[in-house]
Amino acid sequence: MVRATGWPATDWVEDLMLRTQSPADYDRWVSNDLKFNDPKVVVAIEEFGWFAGTDEFVDGGARAVATSDFRDSPKGLFSSPAKCYMHRQASFIPSFFPEGTQLGEDADFFYFPAYESKDLGKPVLGAGTMFGITDDSKARQAFISFLQTPIAHEVWMAQSGFLTPYKGVNVEAYANETLKKQGRILLDATTFRFDGSDLMPGKIGAGAFWTGMVDYSGGKSAKEVGDDIQKTWDALK
Repeated sequence: MVRATGWPATDWVEDLMLRTQSPADYDRWVSNDLKFNDPKVVVAIEEFGWFAGTDEFVDGGARAVATSDFRDSPKGLFSSPAKCYMHRQASFIPSFFPEGTQLGEDADFFYFPAYESKDLGKPVLGAGTMFGITDDSKARQAFISFLQTPIAHEVWMAQSGFLTPYKGVNVEAYANETLKKQGRILLDATTFRFDGSDLMPGKIGAGAFWTGMVDYSGGKSAKEVGDDIQKTWDALK
């Protein structure tokens, strides 16, 4: 389901690029060495269309995709009778579940798998928080060194809203079963890539790509959308 800006659809395409193409092709796509209208990218957009363009798969039908606010999109999971049974979104989406919803009881989640027919391992798409030093000192260097130890991560893990890909941690330190399951998805990943649209130039990742996905949800072909986005990217050079 896509908000008017189109970013949930870009996330879908990024996930599907990792599930239909190699990590190397994903990286080439993000840098535009693999063009937006390349058949490999067009196929990923069309895979998204298989999900979003099939009336029976979407609460309100395919026409509702481009007009559904992502904050409202999970509501169909909790109506009676339910209007949808599966919902693809990032780990923050429970913030928009009805008050009192218990994960693991009222709703649960699973890893969005790669295609069985493709040997692409277990790719995971996400974002991340970086730390660094802008004003150097021995104390700041010591703190950065501390942040590279398991205990620093485990202290955060015992709170909420923190996931780590650090393989040296004890997963049992997570505050609840939901975080443990999410943490294991990260640790089990054979490929991790950052959100592609966030890595692209702003006029593409938060502009032409968003707009193109809204256009695609409105009926434009994947090839036309790819051509339009590539034309915008070419104009930046």
